[in-house]
Amino acid sequence: MGDRILVVDDQVSFCNHILTILENEGYEVMVAHDSSQAVKRLSAHSFDILLTDMNMPGVDGLELFQLARKIDPHISGVIMTAYGTISSAVDSIKQGVTDYIQKPFEPEALLMAIEKTIRERRMLQEIRSLRKEVNQRYAFGSIIGKNHKMQIIYNLIQKVSPTDARVFITGETGVGKELVAKAIHFNSTRKNRPFVGINCGALSETLLEAELFGYEQGAFTGATRTKIGKFEYAQGGTIFLDEVGDISARMQVQLLRVLQEKKFERVGGNRSIDLDVKVISATNQDIDAKIKRGEYRVELFYRLNVVPIHIPPLRERIEDIPLLVKHFIPILNKNFNQNIKAITGQVMALLMQHTWPGNVRELENVLERAFVTTEGDTIDAIHFSSTMTGATVVDSPNSVNIDIPFKVARCMVERRFEKAYIFESLKRYEGNVTKTAQVTGINVRTLWRKIKEYELDTDRFRSQTPP
Repeated sequence: MGDRILVVDDQVSFCNHILTILENEGYEVMVAHDSSQAVKRLSAHSFDILLTDMNMPGVDGLELFQLARKIDPHISGVIMTAYGTISSAVDSIKQGVTDYIQKPFEPEALLMAIEKTIRERRMLQEIRSLRKEVNQRYAFGSIIGKNHKMQIIYNLIQKVSPTDARVFITGETGVGKELVAKAIHFNSTRKNRPFVGINCGALSETLLEAELFGYEQGAFTGATRTKIGKFEYAQGGTIFLDEVGDISARMQVQLLRVLQEKKFERVGGNRSIDLDVKVISATNQDIDAKIKRGEYRVELFYRLNVVPIHIPPLRERIEDIPLLVKHFIPILNKNFNQNIKAITGQVMALLMQHTWPGNVRELENVLERAFVTTEGDTIDAIHFSSTMTGATVVDSPNSVNIDIPFKVARCMVERRFEKAYIFESLKRYEGNVTKTAQVTGINVRTLWRKIKEYELDTDRFRSQTPP
């Protein structure tokens, strides 16, 4: 379907002339010969562009455009007039009209104005779409969790977002520290300004200095031009210093000075640049231990740690896994062009037994792998990374989490019992699978399948304790 245009002019012959030009170019066109007829058309149909004469009996073209905007706030406007002045053109643009063309005009001039308006519309639609996606992704409610510790984090985000207080986020790798930082930024008054992140632990001291502060041309060999640093890019917005616990002693001193004075200089420069940023930092390090060892400046820690937020590891909020899975399914369906509707109770039990050393990031990776390998609309098998298998635990069969659905909890207890039973049986019979099957009454093929499923090593049973 082509772009839809409403042409409004009190001259019938001129209207029909414009209609022919635009329809020959593939546009869908309707006409109206006065403002009342135009309003009826606008109320009954959806249009992309209102192409209207300025001087008409009753309501003029600019007033008609304002009426059209009340019906459809996103409609674009192009004004035609035989009595154009610079002031009227400027006034039209100020009112939101995209273009202004003076009669008489060649068909090419009209088509250029329409094409320009369509390009601008598409750009604005993309901006609206991106802004909506960003707002949805980093909205307060998009940080998933009903665990009481997560509820505390929600409350802190809500309180700290409207302020410029510095936030210090701690937590293991993969818990979502950057997601919390972005949630704070996009719920703040700075949300329409830049969010600039940098991984301080991934760069050498020299590179980090250049990246944070920028440098002047000729500051060092290879500095062939002036470069803007992250602090400067983030002006008016937020800078996120990830893994700030890994920076060197010299960089700690420099960062402390910037936070105290709210000024900085580019490397090789003498001009001080005023700093207007919200600072959010994060680390997976034990900063208290580093301070005690003399590896981290306590003054810097106090400057950064105005509002501390600790994100608990996933193993401490197992009851959030079903919510996270529900959150990831539509996202992964879109990414992988799949139509997965659910996961089985057995798979959910496996997910909730795992200790998740990689936290939420690992959960997302496990689900991605399942989406790639699953046929049909239900995930009935998952595979953990080979580097993570040692993290799976088996609690006592009597250990029950009542924060999860009964069916899932029952499945988890049954699996814990099954793994413990097979483990102890194999241990008693020194890893002899055939003898274990005979004594326990488990089908030997089923036993082998369970050994593989639970990743039990039959060669190490004489001395091993349950993993």
